[in-house]
Amino acid sequence: MGTTNRLLGTGVGVVSRTWTLSRDLVRGVVTLASPQTCVCCGEWIAGVEGMFCHACRKQLDWGMSLHYCRRCGRTQALESIHEEHCGRCKHERFWNVAGLARVGLYTPRLQNALLDLKYRGRLRNADAMAGLLAAVIRKQSWAYEIEALVPVPMHWLRRLQRPCNHANVLATETGKRLGVPVIPAVGRTRHGRSQVDLPSMTQRFKNVEGCFAIRAGWLDRLSWRGTSVKGRTVCIIDNLAKTGATLYEVSKVLRKAGAKRIYAAVVSRPASPGDPVSRPGGDPW
Repeated sequence: MGTTNRLLGTGVGVVSRTWTLSRDLVRGVVTLASPQTCVCCGEWIAGVEGMFCHACRKQLDWGMSLHYCRRCGRTQALESIHEEHCGRCKHERFWNVAGLARVGLYTPRLQNALLDLKYRGRLRNADAMAGLLAAVIRKQSWAYEIEALVPVPMHWLRRLQRPCNHANVLATETGKRLGVPVIPAVGRTRHGRSQVDLPSMTQRFKNVEGCFAIRAGWLDRLSWRGTSVKGRTVCIIDNLAKTGATLYEVSKVLRKAGAKRIYAAVVSRPASPGDPVSRPGGDPW
């Protein structure tokens, strides 16, 4: 059964990549034909405003201005952040990435944009989020080191249930802006519950434990030439990092495969209990 699942999953991946060009073409036509709306709230905006209305842009800018730990992505008071860690992740052994870049907090407006991409397949949102993600990656001291982006993989059964592979789309669009290749080197070997359904940190870590592996089937070797991460500095791409469980498991796999150094970049790191976060004045969430 395991072999069958891997073969089927690989087949789905090959078909998905085959349709990438057609998808991009259709997306371009739809974008031209559709009215210009804010990707966060759906309000009509003038084309010169870009992809965000004034209110959503204001909240995004506020979220991006908050101080956060460059290793774990938590919002922290400036005095609590040290060069390589904060007072919290210093004692968390599961933070095994060298650094993490994020766009902002998981505010309702940013949440709308990500959920519309993940569950409704609104690929225009991926363009907007990738633009923000590429911008924050460029600001990192390690940006010049990145040799490849590695999207967090989706199990082929989950892919059949979703309109798109959101992490892969984000990585692809971000890679275009950074001029960095995307390597789908990691696959998901077990179809488990969605992390969204699991409230506790312990449950989330248990749910993804042992779920990932380097793609090593013959179809993988045929389809993805030059996808080895051995000796490369890579950056994991995902939409969210809540507890760090998924990043921990994916980075373990990459490290075993010989990755030289591993970073991560996500659109959002939701606030954790105890984070010093307050809402911007006059801008309701």
